[in-house]
Amino acid sequence: MIAAMAAEDTGLPISAAAARTGIPADTLRVWQRRYGLGASRQSAGGHRRYTRGDLERLREVQKLMVQGVPIGEAARSVLRAASIDLPLPVAAIPQTRQLAAAAGDLDGPAVRTLLGDHIAEHGALPTWEELLRPVLTAIGERWSSLPHGIAVEHLLSRAAALAFGDAVSGLRGTDGRAPDVLLTCVPGELHDLPLVALEAGLAERGVCAALLPMRTTLAGITDEAVRFGALTVLYAHADVGRWMSAPHIWPPGAPLLVAGPGWDPERLPAGTGHVNDLAGALRAVRELAPG
Repeated sequence: MIAAMAAEDTGLPISAAAARTGIPADTLRVWQRRYGLGASRQSAGGHRRYTRGDLERLREVQKLMVQGVPIGEAARSVLRAASIDLPLPVAAIPQTRQLAAAAGDLDGPAVRTLLGDHIAEHGALPTWEELLRPVLTAIGERWSSLPHGIAVEHLLSRAAALAFGDAVSGLRGTDGRAPDVLLTCVPGELHDLPLVALEAGLAERGVCAALLPMRTTLAGITDEAVRFGALTVLYAHADVGRWMSAPHIWPPGAPLLVAGPGWDPERLPAGTGHVNDLAGALRAVRELAPG
C-alpha cells in the first residue's frame, strides 16, 4: 500500500493510470488533448506521469459522468474547482465540484440552476448538507486567498437564497394561510441563509413558515410572535452574549426555539430549546409547530 501511494506521488505511466481508473489509455489521451485533463508530470524521457491528484480528478469526472454530466462540462468543473484550491471533503458528492467551479466563475445562473435541480430531486435538507454547506465552508476557509473571494461567497449565498426561495414558492402556492412558525435572526445578525434553507425544508413537510426581514428589531420580532402566537425560531451565527438570559426580553408564554452556533445553551432561560443543525431544526419545529 505504501509503495503504491509513493508511486502515485512520483507519477504513474498511462497504462497504470488506465488500470487504476478503468478508463482506457486511448480515452485518457483524448481527454488530455481535448480538455487538459490528465497527467500533470513528465518523466525524464518525456512520457506522461499521473500523480495521485491526477487520478482523483479523473475519478471525480467519472462520478459526474455517471450523474449524466457531459464529459466536457465534467472536466471543466473538476479542473476549475482544483484551480481555485478549495478544501472540499474527500467524500463530497460530485456536484460539489460543479458548484465550486460555477461559484468561482461568478456564474450566478449556473449556481442557481445546480442548486435548484438538486433541491427538486433530493430536497432542501440533502442539498444543504451534502451540496451547499461543504462548498460554503470551503469558500469561508479560503475566501481571503481566492480571486474575488468576497464576491464568490456573496454570489453563492445569494443564488442559494433564490434557489431555496423558488422551492418555497413552488410548494406554498397562494393559500394565504397564517404561518405555523416565524423564522428570524437576532438583531444585528448578517447571515440568514440557514433560515432560508429551513423555510424550504419546512415547506416540503407541509409547515408554513414566515421569514422576517433581517433588519427587524427585537420589538418588531416580539410583536409578531405575540400577534401570530406561532413558534419563533431565533437564529444567531455570531455570539449573542448573555442578552437572552434576561427573562423580560421574550414575551411570557410565546413559544421560542433558538438556533445556530451563536448561542450558549447554558446561558439560556430554563425550558428554551436550542438546535444547531438543519435536521435538528426540522425535527424540533415539526414537534413544536406541526403543520
